[in-house]
Amino acid sequence: MRMSKRETVELLLYDVALEHSAIVQYLYHIFLIGNKSLTEDIETIVRQEMRHLKWFAQKVVKLGGEVSLGRVEEAIQIGDSVESMLQNDVNAEEHAIKVYSQQLEVVKDDSVKKLLERVINDETQHREEFTELLEEAKSLREEEGRETEVDTETVELLNKLLQEEYRIIIDYLYQFFHSKDCEYKDIMLDLAVESMVHMGWLGEEIGSLGGTPKIDADLSPPKEVSLPERVSEGIAFEERSKETYLKEAQRIKNPKVKKLLEFIEKQEDYHKQKLLEFFRSMRRLTVGGIDGD
Repeated sequence: MRMSKRETVELLLYDVALEHSAIVQYLYHIFLIGNKSLTEDIETIVRQEMRHLKWFAQKVVKLGGEVSLGRVEEAIQIGDSVESMLQNDVNAEEHAIKVYSQQLEVVKDDSVKKLLERVINDETQHREEFTELLEEAKSLREEEGRETEVDTETVELLNKLLQEEYRIIIDYLYQFFHSKDCEYKDIMLDLAVESMVHMGWLGEEIGSLGGTPKIDADLSPPKEVSLPERVSEGIAFEERSKETYLKEAQRIKNPKVKKLLEFIEKQEDYHKQKLLEFFRSMRRLTVGGIDGD
């Protein structure tokens, strides 16, 4: 029995959610493990998982579907030690290989089959890499359970900022997948990537302060509005974000955190500028079109 296009889209949307969940799990582990010899390799794997999410989402759009950036919550397993975290990562890759292999048996679309084959190959390599990292962690036997005094107030602030960055990443990625304007798509992807970097810095700082990052947000698609309205909303968000980082940087006592917030504030200001420039060019084109009629 031939799988319908709608069924194929639903299957791919599950894959988007599964990749999203893996990204979140691995980010938690990057923030919490702290050992650069381990986390650098995990960061490389995260970037590959982001490409998988992008490929699955683009395939959904090509098949006439609408991308949703949900998560498979039960698939996100953190762990309470370095070794348990890495074991959970091995398990996550094994689960992904199983899911995609089962899908490969039922999917009829040749393009989707090729994509699944490519991703299975990547996930198999990731499983091996996580297995090697697990063995490395066992040999290192880093101290676990050491007492760390947590700066609760600063951790709470950073988590609030981290969750805002996560939410805007989801929003900008949604716009990237669904916008018809090539210039706007490029801006959305650029700003999403920079916001991912901000989220990484904030998460690592939370981990270094002895806290636990909270990677959570409202993942529902944004309401449908016109492109000018969408850009205006983005400008307003970046302005609010800039003001928040500036205010908190002036208030915070920790010099390292203060410097980080000041640095991000300058980047948020540039994000606002990029959106303003696009908004102005869009208005000029619209006015020019009217005048020429």
